[in-house]
Amino acid sequence: MATFDWSARDRDDLESTAAVVQEWIPHAPDSPLYQGLALRIAQDDVMLRLVSRIDNVPPLNLLFAGVKLLLRPADALAAWYPHLASGAVREPQDAYPAFRDFALAHEEELVRIGCERRTQTNEVGRTAVLLPWLPRTEAGLHAIDIGASAGLNLCLDRFAYRYSGSGRDAHLGSGELVLECENRGGFGLPAAPPRLASRTGIDLDPIDATDAQQSAWLEALVWPEHEDRLARLRKAIAVRRAVPVRMVAGDAATVLADVERALPPGPLAVWHTVALYQADAGARADIDAAVEDAARRRDVTRVGCEPVDGSLHPEIHVGSSFDFGETVAIAHAHGRWIDRP
Repeated sequence: MATFDWSARDRDDLESTAAVVQEWIPHAPDSPLYQGLALRIAQDDVMLRLVSRIDNVPPLNLLFAGVKLLLRPADALAAWYPHLASGAVREPQDAYPAFRDFALAHEEELVRIGCERRTQTNEVGRTAVLLPWLPRTEAGLHAIDIGASAGLNLCLDRFAYRYSGSGRDAHLGSGELVLECENRGGFGLPAAPPRLASRTGIDLDPIDATDAQQSAWLEALVWPEHEDRLARLRKAIAVRRAVPVRMVAGDAATVLADVERALPPGPLAVWHTVALYQADAGARADIDAAVEDAARRRDVTRVGCEPVDGSLHPEIHVGSSFDFGETVAIAHAHGRWIDRP
């Protein structure tokens, strides 16, 4: 996901908003529908004004997810969404007029959704790109997920993983949900997922996985073509409902230290996936300080998979600071592969 500072843009200037839309397009290579819609939005002043009203990041993700959340099978636009289409899904290049009509008819509600919600994708496929760098201990790890959304990724030990490629095929774990990841970089892989001693998720607005309406927002964030992702999200939600996870509402920059200090003794793993792009430099520094302070009391491993300026794909960094940590890999944004940086 692009790391542009939407809050700093002059959103009364439609050229500035169009530039944000254009910057977003390369980050959606797996969605021909969304790429095509974004290309047309970038040339449409009326739609750019709608986008400019979304006071949150990234505005296009929130707009598209809001549309998907509101869309019903009877709407003309549903013909381009596989989970709603009554017949064959229509070609993406023909979708814009129906999308525009729908968005403008629901503009006020879409702006409200975009300003109130967050891009809490909680893509469980990303656990496969974290796994090679998480330590294994007999005592079990205390796990903290920053930007945890519904806490799905804190169930990573309950999933199964199938890695392929580079002569290092591996199948580990025994969960019903199997996550596929191409190991393009030939990384060494563990024999099994780590054992977790505790699970804590930190999020500004945690999602209750047992609430159907809140889970519907997670489904809305899945891109229309990604039916496999939608299916595994639903399976992951079912797993999460059976696993006790402590969810803490708050900014990790201020609550991480207290969360860590309240944990029993034992090694700690802190991770985050495509979450820090929403944090400013000060917040990131505060998170680093909390991790470094924790490392004075216990063994701490921090693994982040985050977008980085100048890189089309998220990078995996290991170290007490993401910004100054070691770059160990690059990854597909939804965890489909990992490769050498």
